[in-house]
Amino acid sequence: MNKFKIIKFILGFLCILVLVSGIFWIYMLFYGGRPLRGITIIIEEFVAQSSVLMVGLCVSATLLLMKLLASRRSTHPKQYYAIIIIGLTIAGLNSVSLFSTPYTIVNANAEFEEDFGPNWENSIPESIKSQFLQTPYVFSSHFLSIPQKTVIVEKDVLFYEGENITLYFDVYMPSQPASQLPGNGSIIINLHPGAWMSGGKGTWNMIATSKYLASQGYIVFDIEYGLINWLYYGAPAFDTPEHVMGNFTIEDQIRHIANFTYRLETEFAAAYGANLKSVYFMGRSAGAHLAGVAGLGYNYYYHNTTFSSNIVVKGVIPLYPPSAAPGLLLKENQSTNPSLYNAYDLIQIADSSDPPVLIFQGTSDGQVWIERVEELELELESKGVQCSLLIFPFAGHANDFVLNSNIGQVWAYYLERFLYLTQNMP
Repeated sequence: MNKFKIIKFILGFLCILVLVSGIFWIYMLFYGGRPLRGITIIIEEFVAQSSVLMVGLCVSATLLLMKLLASRRSTHPKQYYAIIIIGLTIAGLNSVSLFSTPYTIVNANAEFEEDFGPNWENSIPESIKSQFLQTPYVFSSHFLSIPQKTVIVEKDVLFYEGENITLYFDVYMPSQPASQLPGNGSIIINLHPGAWMSGGKGTWNMIATSKYLASQGYIVFDIEYGLINWLYYGAPAFDTPEHVMGNFTIEDQIRHIANFTYRLETEFAAAYGANLKSVYFMGRSAGAHLAGVAGLGYNYYYHNTTFSSNIVVKGVIPLYPPSAAPGLLLKENQSTNPSLYNAYDLIQIADSSDPPVLIFQGTSDGQVWIERVEELELELESKGVQCSLLIFPFAGHANDFVLNSNIGQVWAYYLERFLYLTQNMP
């Protein structure tokens, strides 16, 4: 076999490998890691937001195979055209997330009309709109970026030391006066994912989103909380810091977050020009649950002395949120202490005095199932909580990682509007 044939064979093999990967990507888009579990739970986090890249790879692989097999066009036409059809079908099915974007936008508009009224967009001044994304999705931004102003970032600020741990935060701030921007110095307390036992601030908490919100005039505090080290559930995230690990429960994690609210009141708000009268709790996965407990539960009898009473919570932003704490991660479970368990169940602690909620959820999420999040929305609304659920078809867990993807753009468009609309609500 000469060198030319070897190169052709290698190229053909790589093309087939790309198409096989495309088939696997299709499966993950439709079903996520829910049926297979294992490593597919992790893989699903990258699938939908990289599907446009996979479309390009599959089209390129198909065109290259057509070139490599050009001689078969006349001798074996059925095989030749079958490869073309298979390749283009794989590419087409990988585009389902992209082509579902209009549905996501229609659904989001319907949610906002229900919660903020049919003319909600008209309640945002043109001077503010001009600083927002002008449309929910622009295809070219997939390959470029979402424009944003420069921001100031201060990392690793200590806010808690004790229990053999040290907790830090990163803060993202606008480079121009916040009063000139839509956020007007409102505070976003951002809680990272990781199953209550892993992860950390920074990379795992979507730095691009924190920077974007800071460029809009919000003061974003990306904070750590003590992680549970006594239950082995799998390898922790690669950059999980050792200085946060301890013999904790979810009650301790809420206490750590509450401790930050007191430091915010006495020190950090003034230091960073942040507005204590406009505070949002935002979190992802386990962090979404903690954000929900803090944002919905700060006025609940069980927690009413836990958090600073001098902050005003304007909204809760949970992304792919578990609705309740796993019983084994609490000091007592539901059967032995139902009051304790209910205090960490978002449905149980919700009432009509709670602030508005904006939820992000993908339909192919194998870790937090869409059915449970839809139930959470209905239950919150039945309790009188204003709740908007943004549904992203074919998206899995943590699919807001790439802000300039079709998923990330739609999320940012409605997130910035939710934040502005809720700032001045009573």
